[in-house]
Parts: sequence; structure tokens; C-alpha cells
Amino acid sequence: MLFTNLLLATLATLSAAEVALESSPSVGVFSFAEWIEGIIQNPDGDNLTPEEAYAAWELSVNQTELSGHDAVTCANYLADKGRRGINCRANTYTIMCDHRTAKIFGGAGNGVSDTTSNCNDVARAVGFILDRCSRNDGMVQGSDFAYGNGNFQIQIRNAQHCGSLYR
Repeated sequence: MLFTNLLLATLATLSAAEVALESSPSVGVFSFAEWIEGIIQNPDGDNLTPEEAYAAWELSVNQTELSGHDAVTCANYLADKGRRGINCRANTYTIMCDHRTAKIFGGAGNGVSDTTSNCNDVARAVGFILDRCSRNDGMVQGSDFAYGNGNFQIQIRNAQHCGSLYR
């Protein structure tokens, strides 16, 4: 009898825990890459604005922040250009977007002196960099290749720390 009561009490506790888990909202880490993909796939859809995307990211990573969401604004700008069929072109170092503290650079590499990709593919790279290289001290810096183009390297740098070569 004691075993039966213990078993029933355990089952009741587990059922209550399952109900609590099912009813509590789960907030995952916001993905800039997924946000950009949503803009690319359905530009007229119910997409977040750059300000809303930044706020969602900020909430999902426990109040760490990206400096003024400037790189997020650049990602949105590049996705909009791509939606309109505009290609981004790069040679040695080309500024793709310069917004307040953020600079997005593109560069041709692997022995290629000039390369192009739809700006959507550059925006995708910016999204991947934002997801993987944003730090909790308000900085983002990193690089990746334009989606589908291993000759087109994309770099996010803080404009204040780019040095005289890039100003």
C-alpha cells in the first residue's frame, strides 16, 4: 500500500510538472540569420523591423546588447537591396554598409580580384556573424562568406575601431 501511494504521488507530481512545462512560454535565443531569411523569403510578410529584431535579440540573451543595433540595421538594408534584385560587388575591400558605428565590408579572395553576389546572400552572412560573434559588452566583430560564394568574404567591424585604412 505504501508503494502504491508513493507511486501515485510521484505520478501526480510528474503530471503537474508536465502541465507547467506545456503552459509556460518558451523563449529561445533570437536568430538574426533566421530574421534575415524571413525578410528574404517573404519581404511583405509579418517581419520584425530592425528595432524589433534588436529588442527580441536583446531579450533572448539576457540583456546583453549590440552597440546601438547598427549592424542589424545594415543587415536589413542589405536584405532590402537583395529583394530588389541588386547585387553587391566587392574587390579588395568594399564598404557594403556604413551606419553609425557599424561598417560592413566585402572583399574578394581566393585569387579572385572582383566578385558579386545578390545582396540577400551578403545579408545572410551578416545574420550569421551577428548570431555567432556578438559579445555581451556591446561589440560585434566577425567575418563569414556571402552565402554560396566562397570568394566573397563579409566582415562586420565597429567603425570606431576600423583604423585609418577603412575611414
